[in-house]
Amino acid sequence: MFNFGPQTPLPPNKYRMGGKHFKNDKAFIRTSVKDVKRLEKLCGLTIDSAVLDWGCGAGRLAIGIKEHLKSIRDYHGVDVQRELIDWCQLNLAGPGYRFTFVDVSNERYNPDGSPERTLSADPHSVDVFYAYSVFSHMNAADTAGYLEILGETLAPTGKAFVTCFVEEDVPEWEENPAGYGPLEWKGRLHCTRFSRQYFESLVNAGGLAVDRFEYGQETDGQSLYILRRR
Repeated sequence: MFNFGPQTPLPPNKYRMGGKHFKNDKAFIRTSVKDVKRLEKLCGLTIDSAVLDWGCGAGRLAIGIKEHLKSIRDYHGVDVQRELIDWCQLNLAGPGYRFTFVDVSNERYNPDGSPERTLSADPHSVDVFYAYSVFSHMNAADTAGYLEILGETLAPTGKAFVTCFVEEDVPEWEENPAGYGPLEWKGRLHCTRFSRQYFESLVNAGGLAVDRFEYGQETDGQSLYILRRR
């Protein structure tokens, strides 16, 4: 196994969310470090930042931060999948790095969870918010609700790095749209697609603004948004 350090193994393949390209150890580390560098450039990430990794999975971003920055003031990984958080707690937690299981509902990953929404963060406390392939598996009501909470959670100068499927001239929200993207979508919320106008209206309603938009360059054709407080 390719390890970035002698004490911290990479997660087993069965825990690696995000597609087949994350199954290769070197690619897993390379993509994680790449995203940390993008967070530095686009969101102002430094070792003094408070980072909220929402939908952290098996800690890919935490591994990238450990590899590239080594230390961080506060990395907080949150996920609705207890098994992944248990692995992160055992293998990645330590000074500056913490993980929280949140038992909230998502029809795909935690259908029996609580309907109460939470980001597990204090108001105005997050400098860098990271949600890779999270809104791409979320219904419209939860998307609106969580964007509103995000608007309350970001620090005044904080930035959010989020990906989702958005297109022009499509319905406001669709689940598993046929013939769209590189995969055959299977099961609840495998792919949720928004019209760009509708998603950005939810961003605005959440007290947020679009700082940057990059169309279709992320995993499976997702688009990148950098958001800030209005």
